[in-house]
Amino acid sequence: MNRNEAESLAGDYVLGALSGPELAEFEANLARDPALQRQVAAWERRLTPLAATLPEVEPRASVWEAIEAALDAASPPATVTVRAQEGEWRILAPGLEIKVLMVDRDTGFQSFLLRLAPGCQLPAHDHGILEECLLLEGDMLIGDRAYSQGDYHAALPGSRHAPISTRNGGLVFIRGQLRPEMLA
Repeated sequence: MNRNEAESLAGDYVLGALSGPELAEFEANLARDPALQRQVAAWERRLTPLAATLPEVEPRASVWEAIEAALDAASPPATVTVRAQEGEWRILAPGLEIKVLMVDRDTGFQSFLLRLAPGCQLPAHDHGILEECLLLEGDMLIGDRAYSQGDYHAALPGSRHAPISTRNGGLVFIRGQLRPEMLA
């Protein structure tokens, strides 16, 4: 690449106008070429003050919808995505809500979120198959054993859970046995 091409590509790079193989090739050259690194730095010095003078603009809702649609369309086949604002929270019992994320009838498993209000308690129960729990927010007690955000717990087949409770509330991801009564 000659000097004029390098200068032009450096400007395009700083503006974010390069993509695909052209971007990959430029970044490979940039990693090993000090002159190209200086050109990129010069473009950044020239353009950064201009960006600071532009007013912040909130994109129209249709722009965000188009971006989300493009991202969803680009998802790999045979995948499931449930965005945070999607799905329905249903009341299972006082202080206990469920949001089903996925049901796999072939394997007999389901994945869901449980939202526990402060002071909520679930009774002791048995597990015929594996159940995995990950505490995403808040606190949880299983019997007298305390769990905090990020803690993982697995109930193995044939185990019995002690009562589950929370002092301050919690949000738990659970993957376990398909229970049709929870889907209704």
